[in-house]
Amino acid sequence: MGPADAIRSGEVRLTIPANPRFLRLARLAASGVATDAGFDLDHLEDLRLAIDEACAVLLEGAPGGDLELVYRFRADGGVEIEGSCPSDGSDLRLHPVAADLLAVTTTEHHLASDSNRRRFRLVKLPEAPGA
Repeated sequence: MGPADAIRSGEVRLTIPANPRFLRLARLAASGVATDAGFDLDHLEDLRLAIDEACAVLLEGAPGGDLELVYRFRADGGVEIEGSCPSDGSDLRLHPVAADLLAVTTTEHHLASDSNRRRFRLVKLPEAPGA
């Protein structure tokens, strides 16, 4: 494994306050990971938009605490991001515009919540058809 391969393996973890004010840090980390994965500018911007939207949806029902993010490099050249934060127990509501944005900017996405945690998982492949 060469130096470039070492950069494109493993994961990056980020914990920030569950406050929209800090979402720029989530976007910045997504940009860095996408750059290291070799994404072009369009796919990098897609990932930034997707992480921003997914985090914003989670934070709508977060009573505080921390937003935990894990950015993973995938063997297929893609990036996977998982996020979670405490839940106030309310249902996770994804506005139709947000759902459309996630569908257009990611290869795969999933959002879920229970009485304790709100979670999302995003996958973005660099050359996905229609992405």
